[in-house]
Amino acid sequence: MDSSQTDSGARRQVIVIGIVSLFVAWCVKRYLSRPRNLPPGPSGLPFFGVLFTIMRSKVGPLELFTSWAEQYGEIYSFTVGPVTIVMVNSLSIIREAFQNPKLNDRPHSRLLEEITGYANAGIALSNGEVWREQRQFVHSVFRSFGVGKKSYEDTVAREVGQLVDAFEKKGGKPFDPNNLLCFAISNIICSVALGTQYSYDDEEFVEILRLITTNLELSSAGGLIFYTPIPGISKFPGRFRKMKENIQSIIGFFKRIVEAHRKDIDWDNPRDFIDIYLQRMKESEGKETSFDDDNLVSSIADLFIAGTETTSTSLKWAIMYMMTHQDVQSRVQKELDQVVGRDRFPRLDDRKDLPYTNAVVLEVITCACKKMSLGRRVCLGEQLARMELFLFFTSLLHRYSFKKPDDAPPLCFDGIVGTTRNTHPFQTCAVQRKS
Repeated sequence: MDSSQTDSGARRQVIVIGIVSLFVAWCVKRYLSRPRNLPPGPSGLPFFGVLFTIMRSKVGPLELFTSWAEQYGEIYSFTVGPVTIVMVNSLSIIREAFQNPKLNDRPHSRLLEEITGYANAGIALSNGEVWREQRQFVHSVFRSFGVGKKSYEDTVAREVGQLVDAFEKKGGKPFDPNNLLCFAISNIICSVALGTQYSYDDEEFVEILRLITTNLELSSAGGLIFYTPIPGISKFPGRFRKMKENIQSIIGFFKRIVEAHRKDIDWDNPRDFIDIYLQRMKESEGKETSFDDDNLVSSIADLFIAGTETTSTSLKWAIMYMMTHQDVQSRVQKELDQVVGRDRFPRLDDRKDLPYTNAVVLEVITCACKKMSLGRRVCLGEQLARMELFLFFTSLLHRYSFKKPDDAPPLCFDGIVGTTRNTHPFQTCAVQRKS
């Protein structure tokens, strides 16, 4: 054996020893830094934790997490990459936990920063002073516009009317309601955030909504994939690069709108959230604040995504359930006819006289969407979402009966678990009711 072969073998040996040493050091550090009082839970692989268990599971994340709760109890823990996660499966415990200010922050995700291009910006994913400053500002803007209050009902009602007319144009024939519902709900938040509303056939806006829906679906298991411990993975072909490309298109769309506002803003008469934000940026020049272009665009994206997908998804679930439970649909319509009559659409003042209808709406949210909004991170637009869901649901059932097309496949209620729990694509027939 010559010296070159000996040197090559020695180098390989050094490399192997180095890798093993790093692995051992990582395991020791992980063990020593692990809190002693963590609840029990499923074990996983070094570096990756239970990530592959979740991705390879034959059941959905909700079913998997439920099975772990049955095995380990209402509180259990596991790791995804470098992140330790404590899963809570009891409403009373969740309420207690989120009263603790130490649970205000979002966990850090390097992958999410790669995908969005932002670190600690906006509202939904920011922490510390940035989160407090941005959230307080958005809350004040919403309050000034009356968002979620009765004074905002007319804005929602106008969009309800457009949606009802769009359904009428389908003539009772089968159609997928997804795009129309997304358009209607997004137009409401657009009127506040962007100062404009889009027509239902606007191709650019249709594409933006499609990209948002796609990214939410790709964020499987409630976003746990964002803790994949592989730096730079968003640069390679696959799910993460697709998400990055999509989010860059969405952010580019909002940046163009901001620049258009910057060119024609009337500083004395702000029209919408962007104008008011630009005012605050101007007032904050030379001061240490979080009011800058990055936080403006991130906040718009947060408002837009949160204000569109969640409520439109709830309405899709509601339509699916009405198609399946015709007796429930008929009873809701009977109550609406008794309280509202046939000559006008339902209004918020009618809500107190519609106990069965309100119960159906709450049951849809409980059974299908499975949404918990608690603590200091409670959704800023929750009151608006409740208003939208009530007015859209009651107005659609006031005008139409929803039926499953005769030749359509069976409806699937498993759901697609991404950042939210979405429906599988489906078609419906909106049959106009007789006056």
